[in-house]
Amino acid sequence: MRINTLPSVRLAGLALLAAACGNPAPPSGATPVITPAPAKAASPVATTATAVPLAQLREDVPFPLTRIVGRPVAEVQAELGEALGKGMARESCVRYVPARTFFSCHYTLQSYADRTGNFAAVQVGYEDGIATEVAYDGWKSGTGAFTPEALLTAVGLTLPEAGKQSAPAENVRLWSWFNSQARLKIAGKQYRVEVSIVGDDWARSRVQVLQNDPLTPEQQAKTRELGPLVSESP
Repeated sequence: MRINTLPSVRLAGLALLAAACGNPAPPSGATPVITPAPAKAASPVATTATAVPLAQLREDVPFPLTRIVGRPVAEVQAELGEALGKGMARESCVRYVPARTFFSCHYTLQSYADRTGNFAAVQVGYEDGIATEVAYDGWKSGTGAFTPEALLTAVGLTLPEAGKQSAPAENVRLWSWFNSQARLKIAGKQYRVEVSIVGDDWARSRVQVLQNDPLTPEQQAKTRELGPLVSESP
């Protein structure tokens, strides 16, 4: 009986090829097994955004802002002393959004005595009977060199960054915080802030907080091109 055999040279070549490949060839008719490459670990994605500091309001001062702004006339006047002189009235209000924009409303401005004795006067502005701004004039406890931070602290307010300083008149210094710098919200409304002093005299210092919220649709419908019509209140 004759048995066919592969020549020894071919057998040696197959052995070398298998050794070179590392893995033996699958048997005839078998499905090849593919070993997947290990998956690469996903790169971590930063999900924590840097927190933007906001204004801080304190209630542990003699006359905090939250007892004035956003409240009706009767509630505000119950907190204050007697009216000082005549007030002012006009039939328009203003916002800086960011351009100066007037809209129709009944605006009144009145100064009062501060029954807590901390300020020479407190001036309040009302829009349609609701307090939307307040100015504290002449802090009586101010001593030493003037700093806007000290005056802000006196009304329970800490702002997240320094204000923009200017000199609108001779011997007058003004620090301004627009909405994006003040980052101050009271009862959901945005406010801007101004601090000023004449010379270095604390008796002529002022901190003013003014509502500067975007106009509502109703207010937008009442915008006007002319400036305010001003009159003295009776």
